[in-house]
Amino acid sequence: MKIKSLSVLLLMVPMFIFSQTKEEREKIASFSNKESNAILAKQLQEEESARKIRVNNYLQNNPDVKKVVRVGSTKTEIIDVLPNGEIIYAKTYNEGAALTARANKLYSGGTLGLNIQGQNMIAGVWDGGSVLNSHQEFMVNNISKIDILDGAQTEEHATHVGGTIAAQGIVPSVRGVAFNSSIRSYDWNGDLAEMLTQASSGLLVSNHSYGIGSLGSIWFYGAYDSRARQMDNITFNNPYYLPVISAGNDRGETSPPGSTQNAAKAGYDLIFGHANAKNVLTVAAVGQVTSYTSPASVVMSSFSSWGPTDDGRIKPEISMKGVSVRSTLDASDTATGFKSGTSMASPGVTGVVLLLQQYYNQLYSNYMKAATTKGLILHTADEAGEFIGPDYSFGWGLINAENAAKVIRDKNLVTNKSIIEELSLTNGSTYTKTILAAGTEPLKVSISWTDAAYPGQNNGTVDPTTKYLVNDLDVKITNASATVFYPWKLQGMAVYYDAASNNSTNDVDNFERVDINNPLGLYTITVTHKGSLVGGNQNFTLIATSSNLNTLSAGEIESSDKQLQLYPNPAQDFIYIKNNNSVEANISILDVSGRVVIKQVVHDGKINIKGLVKGTYILVYRDKKGREVSLKFIKSL
Repeated sequence: MKIKSLSVLLLMVPMFIFSQTKEEREKIASFSNKESNAILAKQLQEEESARKIRVNNYLQNNPDVKKVVRVGSTKTEIIDVLPNGEIIYAKTYNEGAALTARANKLYSGGTLGLNIQGQNMIAGVWDGGSVLNSHQEFMVNNISKIDILDGAQTEEHATHVGGTIAAQGIVPSVRGVAFNSSIRSYDWNGDLAEMLTQASSGLLVSNHSYGIGSLGSIWFYGAYDSRARQMDNITFNNPYYLPVISAGNDRGETSPPGSTQNAAKAGYDLIFGHANAKNVLTVAAVGQVTSYTSPASVVMSSFSSWGPTDDGRIKPEISMKGVSVRSTLDASDTATGFKSGTSMASPGVTGVVLLLQQYYNQLYSNYMKAATTKGLILHTADEAGEFIGPDYSFGWGLINAENAAKVIRDKNLVTNKSIIEELSLTNGSTYTKTILAAGTEPLKVSISWTDAAYPGQNNGTVDPTTKYLVNDLDVKITNASATVFYPWKLQGMAVYYDAASNNSTNDVDNFERVDINNPLGLYTITVTHKGSLVGGNQNFTLIATSSNLNTLSAGEIESSDKQLQLYPNPAQDFIYIKNNNSVEANISILDVSGRVVIKQVVHDGKINIKGLVKGTYILVYRDKKGREVSLKFIKSL
């Protein structure tokens, strides 16, 4: 019989000099719903205690059964026993990641002219065990970048995953995607309660290369089960926290129930457990992409599990290299080796999340909400698969950290190319924004939101028709000729292998994207909702990109006597900010490549630019009143 699998990822927490600042973590934590977190923490504690009792009773009544089984580097562990006798198992899913993701473009010496390498960033990793924290790739000045928080035994799989995120590159071919970052490491026992604790303390991202499921039941495939629901509870209460989940390796299984499901669904409908949550980022594994030129550049692995969820949501959502990934091993402090699996793909995405959050914070002195980070990654993905648009194998395509970083750099229409706005829609209201777009690059408009957990869950029904979206937002674009453009939508269980359509609203996904080729003229973006919004409102993020964008929303533009202005312009030694009313503000000055050349706090609106060379610059201004503006100026001789 096939054992459902749980893949392991490494969580790294920075220690001492590696940590995000206390103030940054406290600021993120201040947005958590503390009352709801306290209720959820008590519930998870009670569930964990009951789970341990069920497992212990089962093992006592079955003395010949081992709780943990190891075959090579694969670890399988009994996690729970359901009231009906079903055994729930956790199982691990067992150079080129940064190249495939274009993350290397953000590094020092990369084409973007940045130095974004994970400095001071923290990733959480939950796995079947802990990372070998004494490995040379994790030791900096005799201090380990790995903080092992639960005393779990070192695991090869966990060590490999941790290296994909944060190995510093003593051996260049094993350098991690965010190689200056650090990790907080746990094993998978009690993971939900531990995740809640870390999320409510300001953790931005964690990696989970494992899935939890039944020994032999098909209903788990695609199911919105208790773990998926609790993942959504945790993320909804803590809006900056994004778990990254591996999709699983069940395609091509030769033992039941995987073989039965593969035969019935042709490789589709194979994702289960917390990977089916709405607010996580689920990752497929593809081969290395040395140079992306077309969708054919992205080759699907032979094992990566495909969606959809039972209600037709897009899973997996993004693809990353997971074939023959070289990383750290735990055989010694210098050991390295190759592994393949979606477990190897998801830590690469976790590393990209760290880089993007670091870059955003560097420019705007603030981190992105999880919905923004997830939306940005899906918005900027490279096309993959047989059809244009998303599918249930590659998701939205191949992750592209370079494109995502450019959107961050260009936000607020500084270069007339991108919009990123974190907004809120109240019950019964409509949000509109009118833009002027032109150029050969498509106009892409996305909305992304962290949805509340569905009040119910699947407890044993195969392919139910329930839709698990709680607050159903909709985005559409209308041009000057009244033509309406709708977001991409897949066909669910009915036709899971067919192309996506874009001729109606999407009523299942909490990320939606509208694409318009060769835009020219005025376009009105409209965001509405179906039914009533639970809670009375829904936060969401709007992302828009094109070759040339200009906003025409008159209600959003202050009169000229109230707008922030820079003077003189051009300037030689100093520039001054007019109309900031001496409010304390964080400012960053970027050169035309997007590299930060000055970053400081100002009180009187006066900025010294004597050290800048002649050229054009962008000043990004964010004050304590929440006003955020980007302004262009010229430095003269």
